[in-house]
Amino acid sequence: MRRQKMRLAFGTRVEFWATSKEPSSDEFAFRILQGDQLLWGVKRFSEFSEFYSYHHREAGEVEFEWHEGRTEFTWAYAYDPRSVSKTGITVLEFGEQLVERTGPEIDSWCAADPQRPRLHFSPVKGWMNDPNGLCKIGDVWHLFYQFHPGGTDWGPMHWGHATSHDLCAWLHMPVFLRPEQNLARLGATGGAFSGSAFRDRDGKIKFYYTERLPAYDLFADYREVQKIAEPGRDLINAERIATVLEIRPEGVQHDFRDPKVWWDDAANAYRMILGASIYDDPAVLLYGSDDGLEWQYLGLLYRASVNFREEGARAVECPDFFRLEDKWVLVMGFVGHIEPTTRRHNLLYALIGEFIDDRFVPDTPELQLVDFGTDYYAMQSFEAEGRQIAFAWLFNWEYRKPDGSAYSGEMSLPRVLTLSEDKKKICMLPAIEVDEHYVAIPLAADQIGGYSLPGGPIEIRLSGSLQGSRLVATVGGELAFEVGVADGILSIRLAQDDGSIQYVAELGGGKDLRLFHDRGIVEIFADGGAVCGTRRGYVNIDPDRLEISSSARVEVFERHPE
Repeated sequence: MRRQKMRLAFGTRVEFWATSKEPSSDEFAFRILQGDQLLWGVKRFSEFSEFYSYHHREAGEVEFEWHEGRTEFTWAYAYDPRSVSKTGITVLEFGEQLVERTGPEIDSWCAADPQRPRLHFSPVKGWMNDPNGLCKIGDVWHLFYQFHPGGTDWGPMHWGHATSHDLCAWLHMPVFLRPEQNLARLGATGGAFSGSAFRDRDGKIKFYYTERLPAYDLFADYREVQKIAEPGRDLINAERIATVLEIRPEGVQHDFRDPKVWWDDAANAYRMILGASIYDDPAVLLYGSDDGLEWQYLGLLYRASVNFREEGARAVECPDFFRLEDKWVLVMGFVGHIEPTTRRHNLLYALIGEFIDDRFVPDTPELQLVDFGTDYYAMQSFEAEGRQIAFAWLFNWEYRKPDGSAYSGEMSLPRVLTLSEDKKKICMLPAIEVDEHYVAIPLAADQIGGYSLPGGPIEIRLSGSLQGSRLVATVGGELAFEVGVADGILSIRLAQDDGSIQYVAELGGGKDLRLFHDRGIVEIFADGGAVCGTRRGYVNIDPDRLEISSSARVEVFERHPE
């Protein structure tokens, strides 16, 4: 039995997820005491990961009591609702002693992990996937994300939450949404799946999202419904949640998720899209509403050609639909799809066109590849300050993070979306905040023309003809990553690649390239952002040597937070 004191302000909330590691005894497994008074306790924890919440209604010092050998606390934190928007949560670790970490201490603890990237957002602990609910309120950016606090593998879905003043340095906030049922105890999966933020005409922020009801098969026979969550002050928790859509159109089976909502001036009504499949073809569904609560099916916004189904695609996931200049852009992920020529899977595609009278008419039926590297998935964008800003999940089920890590999953750098001059392509470049927040220290080439790398994030810039360029980063002489341009084709290879999948893209002008490398993450922006490629590797992630062969002007920078 361990005991340790901690001072809690009046109104503090302590929230945690825990499981029992061994049979219970007659003793309390967990207690919070004030003097000899038992304020709150858990007699025994379940063999399943469960959520617990304590609301402190006294002021002063309390004593926590726990059995570190009998209980696994997978995620625990405390926060004062009155100040958490400024301070973030205090992360708690119940081990041989109680360890408390606040904002700067959390950052230092994360930075000390040699496997954790420095420039890219990641959860302190647990599993993270899709970005959700992106928005800006006042001068605060909000990033919500799919989160499993019960471990570093995918599991019952929650919404994690972080805030920032510059899109780069983030404060960790309390979990915003939890599954409506205790899925682990049911032996089921599901929970609060992906969704988006919507600012209504009265200025209030609302969140539309999918709840997957208890599911016992990952690929069939599950039920997904759409919900709306109205947040409390500072978006710390959801105060009101209601189901707004349950009935699926004819031909739509179990995939029915990931709502994106907007107000359509032309229709003078709300519009929503959902990812789905209809009669086994991946599709995007369009819905309309007069009040944002009662929704009517308006028809298909998009239906994939038959080759997608034949190539393994089960449904569209995380569709995004937004106005960019005088065009409308539809972005989609095709879950399960394997591109037959290169064997890449789960790629993101885009269409650019017109949206008139609830019909999307692409300028061309040919899909644009959003990112050729496959580790840029579930992209979500939002409009703020006159910019369309996007994040994506840097993961592909092809490779997994090594065992032993405290977390799994990272977000991309924030990207700003624009159209090419001819309005035929989406272009993506890092947001200006990346250059403002992360210091760029020039690195000089040595006498043999290479670069000794100091460890940590770097940026490489090439200006001029890219034809014949080759960038090779190594660790102790072993490959970390290689990027090359041959015959107008840009390619990338990581140490973990066996050659069975080709990560390639055709360049247009081929006159510029920016590459960020951050402990296994490679993000490439070429042709003014018209060609982007993202990879996440887990082998040789900290190169110590860089060799560059190119006729272009070369600049190499060490990158780190201010």
